[in-house]
Amino acid sequence: MEVRNETDTRTKYRLMTIANSLREIRFSEGRLQDELYEWGATRRQIQRGEHGSNLTLVSLFNLLDCYGYTLHEFFQDME
Repeated sequence: MEVRNETDTRTKYRLMTIANSLREIRFSEGRLQDELYEWGATRRQIQRGEHGSNLTLVSLFNLLDCYGYTLHEFFQDME
């Protein structure tokens, strides 16, 4: 049970780190969620990504494409 709780804590931390980064990118570029919707991201993908919900890799790729980021650029400053 101890290992499971530790894993859940690490997973939640990682998801929130990704969420904060996605939100920070959008805010720093002055984009609204509706603008990303126009670029092909669904409203659900945007909301899940920015609120720390579990994303599929396809959803993450789609959001990063909307922002013009590569995986390397996105993850380079994360632990």
